[in-house]
Amino acid sequence: MSNGVNNQTTKIRKEKTKELTSYLLHKHYCENDEDALIEHFDEYFSWLGTGEQEYAVGYETVKDIFRKFSGKVIKCNISDECYDVIEAAPDVYVCSGRLWISTDPSTQTYLRVHQRITTVFRWRQERPYCCHIHISNPYTEMASDDVGFPTGMARQFYEYMQKCIESQKKQIEAQTAELDSIYNSIPCAIIRVLRKGSQYSLLTYNRATAELLEKTREATEKADWSSGFSNEVLREDAAKIQSALQTLKKPGDYASIDYRLRTRSGKLVYLSSNNLLVSESDDGQVIQRIAFDITKQMELQAILERKSFEDSLTGLFNRNKFNQLMHRGSSAFKQLGIAYFDVNGLKTVNDQSGHSAGDTLLRRVALHINKKFNQKAYRIGGDEFVVIDDSMDETSFINAVSFICKEMNRDKISISVGFSWRCSPSCNLKEQYDEADKLMYKDKAAFYSQKLHDRRKK
Repeated sequence: MSNGVNNQTTKIRKEKTKELTSYLLHKHYCENDEDALIEHFDEYFSWLGTGEQEYAVGYETVKDIFRKFSGKVIKCNISDECYDVIEAAPDVYVCSGRLWISTDPSTQTYLRVHQRITTVFRWRQERPYCCHIHISNPYTEMASDDVGFPTGMARQFYEYMQKCIESQKKQIEAQTAELDSIYNSIPCAIIRVLRKGSQYSLLTYNRATAELLEKTREATEKADWSSGFSNEVLREDAAKIQSALQTLKKPGDYASIDYRLRTRSGKLVYLSSNNLLVSESDDGQVIQRIAFDITKQMELQAILERKSFEDSLTGLFNRNKFNQLMHRGSSAFKQLGIAYFDVNGLKTVNDQSGHSAGDTLLRRVALHINKKFNQKAYRIGGDEFVVIDDSMDETSFINAVSFICKEMNRDKISISVGFSWRCSPSCNLKEQYDEADKLMYKDKAAFYSQKLHDRRKK
């Protein structure tokens, strides 16, 4: 029974000796935690390191040496550990082993050696203390088949370095493939150009750029990028882009530009781009341009704007658009004609035939006005229409108003009208509107006076 207990204790201590030997190696080579080693040293301690001069005896002496290692041992990886332990004397265990020690690739140092180690542990008060460490490198001297130079060790270093390089190469290739996938799958156009003086040349671009331009990759690369953008950009926006790019003077400078381009199929595309000067060198300045297609947003904005300024019944401009123009005031008009139309008898039509008939009447009035004043007519009230025109001369304007009145008369539509036409410097939007308004009411008063007269004669 006593021998069984002793054998079990010996077995446990041998395994513990192996574990501690491995632990000390990992703390030193992988973590550079020298204090973790020192706390396991015995008060009687001797040490032989891998260097020819590395030999010391005594706890305090070795402790001071190991503390000088702190922060100096580069990160390593340990593999293929193999240990064997014998009980050299009561409570004394000797561990011998070998392992591969390789510098971690992150250190950018490439070394791989086959290390040998011997440790001695002494049990005191049921705790193991290391009293001896001997580390040796079998390649410190040449191998038996080396002649004149340790070629075996050199070959192993080379093979390990090549293995690390290949590993990093695969890692870089994987990262590059992932970035390329992201780069070519995002929906916005990404372009990098090199600026040297005032000339630009295309460096890189993603798939979305070619798709946006409706071009093949080959055609995209062959396009003229000498101005910093492709020639699909509308001429009136080109100067705006050039001006913004000129504000980029040093790395970190940024400019935002909204512009338009016309694709090969004739489609008009609205873009909003972020432009950043990324870096500069003797070769020139690298500018990155990220362009977002905002065509749908602009089309929606145009629809909403049109709806907000469009009279839903007649399709003419509404009171909101008229007020906006009036608030803008008298610009530098070279000539200005204003006509004020008011439908006579709309209330009677609504009362006798219903509002649907009244709406039809208003749409007919709008059609007649629009024939001569397309995109220049406003419905500003229930039966009131105003024309504001700065393109016609006086004769043409008066003839157009007269034509509309005759056409309405033929269509059996009764209308009152007043108009004002002036040329510079007498043009005045507010004054001419008031003038046309007064003349219209004068015409309307004459209409109802005549109507009353006709009724009395009957």
